Amino acid sequence: MSDTPKETNNQNPNNKNNDNEKTNSNHIAGCGIFLVILATVIFIAVVSIYSYFDYKNAFIKFSEETITPTKLATTENPEAVKAIDKKFSEFGALVIENKTATMALTTDEINLAIAHFPKLEEFRNKLYITNITKTHIQARATFPINAGFDGIRHINGKLMLKPVIAQGSIFPIVDAIQADTKQEIPEKVLKAIPVLMFAGYRNDETIQAVFHKLTKVELTNGAIHITSEPGKTAIPIIDMDVTEETSAGVQLFILLTFIFITTLLFAFWFSKHKKKQIAQQ
Repeated sequence: MSDTPKETNNQNPNNKNNDNEKTNSNHIAGCGIFLVILATVIFIAVVSIYSYFDYKNAFIKFSEETITPTKLATTENPEAVKAIDKKFSEFGALVIENKTATMALTTDEINLAIAHFPKLEEFRNKLYITNITKTHIQARATFPINAGFDGIRHINGKLMLKPVIAQGSIFPIVDAIQADTKQEIPEKVLKAIPVLMFAGYRNDETIQAVFHKLTKVELTNGAIHITSEPGKTAIPIIDMDVTEETSAGVQLFILLTFIFITTLLFAFWFSKHKKKQIAQQ
């Protein structure tokens, strides 16, 4: 009877070494991926925080903590009040009847309208027209801005407004502003100012039947001329959102929240993957 080799349950030492090398390689690769993602997250967070504070400091320089109220026209002249009531009433009636309507308003009439009509109450002591040229409406204004998470500040100064028709209503583009702080205002802020000041007027559904059916606006002879022509649609001449404004603080908060969540998800995945590797050893 010949002897047969005995089977052994001992594993080949070479297999153990290979398994250990694979495990170590997986750990090194996992740590490397994590470090790369962590470095990317830190870089994005640093850039975002720097951009936010740079943006915030710029706002603080040209804005103020307090409001400088503008003038308010007097409504004590009954004849002037009656005349402005009649002008707006006749213009509105023609628009509702789908007839061509034109209304011209001087600086005094615009200021009186702000002081008199309840629909324009939000502009009282916040907007005062000083002059109307062939190219711009010049005004004194004060309005709030959100400079960050530290509360509301205000821009006080002189505006150069260029009225245009957008989506059927008057939308004043701000070409320039001279802040009382004498600090320069970024172009991005100039574009956002009309949204900050006139969002209520544009979104007021009670005046849509008249003042959301405008087709032309002109500045001539020291007055603003507004026209509504039935059947005509004003061609949009601006390519900006005129209804909403998102602060830099909100954008930063969303970005940091996204970074935090993605980091947690990766850490959870890496921990689960590591436990699975240990269980397989």
